[in-house]
Amino acid sequence: MAERKRTSVATDPETLLTLSSDRKSVRLHIPPVKLAGLPEPLRLHADFDAKAIDSLIDHLAYLRARMLPTPRL
Repeated sequence: MAERKRTSVATDPETLLTLSSDRKSVRLHIPPVKLAGLPEPLRLHADFDAKAIDSLIDHLAYLRARMLPTPRL
């Protein structure tokens, strides 16, 4: 992955991810993004089913294992 300028976003995990009312998907709420030329920030979200969530968890665990500091076991 190419290194780009990154912006850290401090947010509450309980508002970042929410379970749908039918309990069949999880919604990721991305903080509003200000873009030049748009009068208001862009509001984005993504919905994930259970299979996608399982894949994300697996990949996040893999990435976390490679991060510093090394996780305590």
